[in-house]
Parts: sequence; structure tokens; C-alpha cells
Amino acid sequence: MRLPRSDAPRDHTLSAMARYDLMHWSQRIRHQQTAGARAEQTEPVPSDPAVRRTAKPRPARPKPPKDEDAEELLRLCRDGRLFDLQAWVANGRRLTVPPHYRQTPLRVAVEIGFHSLIEFLLQHESNQEAKDDVLKQSCWRNQHGVMELAIRHGARVDAVPFQDVIETWDRGIAQLFLQHGADPVANAPFARAFKQRIKGILGIFLDCKRERPDLAEALQVQADTALRQACQDDDLKWVSLLMWLGADPRTKGLTTDDLDTSGAQEDPSYQQSAMQIGCGSRNPEILRRLKPDPAIDDLRELMAAASCFNTAPETVAHLISLGAEINDQSNGGSTALDSCLRQFAWRESVFEATYPYYKHVVVPLSRLTRSLDALRSLLTRGARWIPEPHAISDVRKALYRLDAEAISVVVELLRTHGACDEAILKDLVRTPKMRSLLATVARRHGVGHRGGKRSSRER
Repeated sequence: MRLPRSDAPRDHTLSAMARYDLMHWSQRIRHQQTAGARAEQTEPVPSDPAVRRTAKPRPARPKPPKDEDAEELLRLCRDGRLFDLQAWVANGRRLTVPPHYRQTPLRVAVEIGFHSLIEFLLQHESNQEAKDDVLKQSCWRNQHGVMELAIRHGARVDAVPFQDVIETWDRGIAQLFLQHGADPVANAPFARAFKQRIKGILGIFLDCKRERPDLAEALQVQADTALRQACQDDDLKWVSLLMWLGADPRTKGLTTDDLDTSGAQEDPSYQQSAMQIGCGSRNPEILRRLKPDPAIDDLRELMAAASCFNTAPETVAHLISLGAEINDQSNGGSTALDSCLRQFAWRESVFEATYPYYKHVVVPLSRLTRSLDALRSLLTRGARWIPEPHAISDVRKALYRLDAEAISVVVELLRTHGACDEAILKDLVRTPKMRSLLATVARRHGVGHRGGKRSSRER
């Protein structure tokens, strides 16, 4: 028998309870967590800005009092009322404002560029720092006339670092400072400014050499420093410009980046010539532009400098064409080949030193094009590897950065070109890890570990 339909409202509480009883246990837990989170949102959170202001009100900072005379004085300066300011002084009133004022009459005058007003205020200014400030502000704004006024009325030219003067890239401003005794040598301003790679500095440098012939030697040192930096940055354009400017690629010293390095001036390892740095460049055209001469330069020293991990193979080939010995060591070995092997693939795996999380990642053969080209270039020119015992261990550690396929290629290149004795190769691959890696490659290519094809029994 079917019961009649009731029109009474449904009890939603009982229905919800019934549904709650039928929930899975995981659904009940989520429902309780959601209900708890909604309850917490209705309560005031201590991190709420309104609660913080109520709990710990910030004390109001007292405003500095306004000075009516100072306000009137600054207004007259902004409006350029020179005659009224002259009358102000004639009445015995001072042209100063309280210390808490950021603006001063001189700063306002420099902003509007009213030369007569600036000159009037400088004539009545006794504070040396205020005069120097006018020179700084006008230098930043490239206001030639204002700078002349400031210097004429006692501003010190050394208040503005000469590097800041150079970096206005204005020859007129630089000449003005030089004519009034600015120091273009202290703290190597030209060497630092050359690093900005702005062509305007070339004219400023030449003007300085003409204005101050007594400083020609010190200016030459800065040009040489900038040339070494351009070689280190692989910047062929600025290497050419600095060579045109007269920089010497054979003098040894610091690069611009090393000027601020503690102890670099006394450390012989920092003392290099632009020619040596160019030998280690990735751009072979840099060394060609420096024009090494076998009659003047030590080719053995340059070949040792070319033993850098990122040296282009064309650089080594150019040195050999000039007469450099590739096997330059006393025992008949090659410094370039030894360095190439000990630092093999360092450039490709340099990210591992920056991101330690990826240290377990090995460099695949596909990424070793440049390193393998450099190695083949040395081997085809007859380079010999006659290492010290510790050098073999260093090369083995370098090869561990590669995958097994790449290690096999390097070892096979050394064997094929006869770059070292068989005993050295055996010592290189004698560790269990190295033998395991090479054996993996041998099984993959179906050859025995010693290089021959596997027999049917091995298969």
C-alpha cells in the first residue's frame, strides 16, 4: 500500500545527518577540516593590519615646523626674482634655510638654470660643501656654464670623481676639469670607463694626453689595462679600437676587473699581457689582431698561455704557423695537450659548479663538439702526452664528467694518434669505474674490451 505524500517541510538537519552517516571516512575528515577552516576565518588574525594597528598603534612622527622666511626665500628663487633677492640681502636677511629643509636656494637655482641667480647666490655662499654640491649637480645635468661659475667661485674639482666626469661622455666637460687640475690617474678612471664600451671616451682620452703630456706614461698604463680587459671579454671591436689608440699588447699587468681584487697587484699569477690573454681567447681573431711577432715574443710562453680550456684550435694553429713548438716541454710533451686533457669538457660542465643539485649529470658526447675539435687539432699536429703521475689522475677525474661513450672516444683518439705510450693509457683506464664504463660501451658496440670483435664464446 502506497503512503500519501506529505506537504510538511522536509527536515534538512535530519537529512544532512543521514548523508553524513553515509559518507566514507575520508569524506568525513575533509568535511571536518573545511568546517574548521571556515570557523578560523571569522576570527581576527594577529597578522591582520587592522589588528596590528589596534594592538600597537604607531606613534605619529612630528612634522618639522615650517619657517616662513625659508618658504618665502625658496619661492623667490623658484620664481627667479633676482632683484627681490638682492633687496632681501640689502635688508640684512640671510640666504639660508633650516637644516631640515631638503631644498636650498642654490639647488633651486641650479634646477631652473638661472645663471645670474646662481652667480649671485655663490657670491654670498661661504659653505664649501654647498659650492661643491653645485658643481656635482651641474656635472650630472651637463650644465657647462654653471660648472664654470661654481669653479670660479671656489668649488673644488676633486669633489667630482674624474670617472663621473668621463662618463658624461662630453669632451668639453672633461677639458674644463682637466684645465682646472683634475686628476685623471688616481683610481684608474679611464681604465674603468673603457669597460663601458662608449666611443666618446676615445676623444676624451686623446684630449687628456694632449692636455697633460706629463701624465703620458700613467695614461698608457690605463690603456694597456683596458686592452687586457677587452681581450678577456673576447671583444674584438674594442681590442681593435684600443690598439688604434696606442695600447701595448705586450706589457704585463692587471685587467680592469682585477683592479679591486685584494692582493692582485703583488700576485704574479695576475700579471699577464694582452697577448697571453688573447692566446686563451675563444675568438681566434683576437690573437691575429694583436699581431704576435716571433722575433719579439716568446712563442713558448704564448703556447703555454694557449693551454686554456676554452682556447680556439685556430689560435694554436696560428702559433704553430709562426714557429711555436707544439711539444714544448723538456721531456718532449705538449703543455697544450696536457692542459686540454686535464680540463677536458670543463666549459660544457661548468653549470655543475653553479648548480650543485645537477652534479650527478654527466656531459653527453653530443655536447662535446668544441672540446673534441680542440683535442683533434692538437693530436693531428703531433702533440704528445707525457704526463706526471698526478696528471694522469687529474685527467681521469676530468673524464669522469663525461658519459661512457665520450670517454671511449677520447681514449680511442689518444690510442689512434699514438699521443702517449700504451703504459700511460693502461694507467689511465686501470680503475674499476673506468674499466666498467669502457666495458659498457664495448658491449653496446659488439667489440671486446681491448678493441677487437667479440668471439662467439663471448657472445
